[in-house]
Amino acid sequence: MQIKDSFVINAPQEKVWELIFDIPRLSKCVPGIESVEVVDDKTYRGKLVVKVGPIKSEFTGTVTLTEITAPNRIVGTVDGDDKASASMVKAGFSGTLTPVENGTEAAFIIDVNLRGRLAQFGGPVITATAKKLTAEFAKNLRAQLE
Repeated sequence: MQIKDSFVINAPQEKVWELIFDIPRLSKCVPGIESVEVVDDKTYRGKLVVKVGPIKSEFTGTVTLTEITAPNRIVGTVDGDDKASASMVKAGFSGTLTPVENGTEAAFIIDVNLRGRLAQFGGPVITATAKKLTAEFAKNLRAQLE
């Protein structure tokens, strides 16, 4: 399943890029993040709590950045699992920052492979959850930068 979205932040591209790599600050913008550990400059471990349909899940996993083109683009992978729902997620993602008239457009594409109990909800529920989380993330990011 592919999830795409974008939003505009009223801040210069360089400031947005700087925040993306300030992991303690960025993690406060991501809804449901309970912990983040920097393994190295391209690898991060953490815990994300999210409700998908009626199921509350606690995913633990790793984000690995595979391409960094400052201040325009990042590419990476996510691997995680939720033991309570016996669900696993593997995803590849790319994100871009593009200067626009009112600041910076942040856009992303995520190719998600979800297995286990959560996968039974299918695309519409997963997509709706992703849209909700993206809107909250954008609001929190704007609060940090604008």
